[in-house]
Amino acid sequence: MVEIIDCETHYFTEPYLEVLRGRTTPPRQEVHDGIRRCFPEPSAPEVAFSYPAVLEERLLDLSDARIETLDEEGISAQVVSLTVPGTEFFEPKLGVTQARDCNDMLGAAVSRHPERLIGLATLPAFDGEASAAELERCVTELGFRGANIHSHVGDMNLDDRRLWPIFEAAQRLGVPINIHPTLPHGSMLGPYLGYGWTLAGRGLGFGHEVAVQVSRMIFGGVFDAYPDLQLMLGHCGEGLPFWMYRLDFPYIKPYIDVLGEHPKLDRKPSEYLTDNCWYNCSGNFFTPALLACIHAVGADRVLFGSDYPYESYPEARQFLETAPLSAPDRRKFASENAKRLFGLGS
Repeated sequence: MVEIIDCETHYFTEPYLEVLRGRTTPPRQEVHDGIRRCFPEPSAPEVAFSYPAVLEERLLDLSDARIETLDEEGISAQVVSLTVPGTEFFEPKLGVTQARDCNDMLGAAVSRHPERLIGLATLPAFDGEASAAELERCVTELGFRGANIHSHVGDMNLDDRRLWPIFEAAQRLGVPINIHPTLPHGSMLGPYLGYGWTLAGRGLGFGHEVAVQVSRMIFGGVFDAYPDLQLMLGHCGEGLPFWMYRLDFPYIKPYIDVLGEHPKLDRKPSEYLTDNCWYNCSGNFFTPALLACIHAVGADRVLFGSDYPYESYPEARQFLETAPLSAPDRRKFASENAKRLFGLGS
């Protein structure tokens, strides 16, 4: 089998969980026997998702046991980021200290296994300047290969100018940013409520949330300001490859925008999705979705991702091995594109 780099996996730390469990407002966590209840979104404090304690045990593992799992499953390396809820959701001062602490613990694991673990920085994104400084520290001192931020930050959308120092730093350092979904903001949650986490989370809420926020980055001029900025998106692109033609509508059909109200961009929206975004298959092991993504953006932009430990390696591996791809494209999907994106081997 070809070399495999898993572009989306996650972790927690014990000190971070202690902070979450000591809070009375989101982000916070409750412990109920063998179940964990996570309340991630301050604007929707009653909405939670649950998962078994055994899953948390795997999230907490940054030891040699994680490397043994990689060996058993035939995985060459993992890209590792802090799971939901991220440090962005804390109050600014607490976010700075928690981001640094989590990054230091991940950095220690990366230093023990530099060929097997690829770190993504967690950031205190309420303060763009502090976040940019933390990203630079993680890249230059801890050897991280990018950053992980969630799909909104408090009341800020991702096109908010206060976040642009993060994008400037990522472009300058030559590292990508992973946009990970979280629960939609409380102001957008109404239509999702009534079905627990099923609709608001993994069903549709996550995908809608990222698709809207990345579109805002495009229409807000983030990529015109930082044309070399690269994003990684999970779940085969959160539906964005499907929407490319429709996002282009005001730019390719002038009668749609007779008043000239659409944002003035250097390129069509679809071009940012093909030139500034990469797409991993984490948690979306659905062949039509993968093929649609490849047809839309090309085989040079797709990446293997498992979403470990939320998803199982046997299922992810089977998807990789049986997808109807040519041998060269399967190698790109499995590891070659990841090496280019994360500058591995350079």
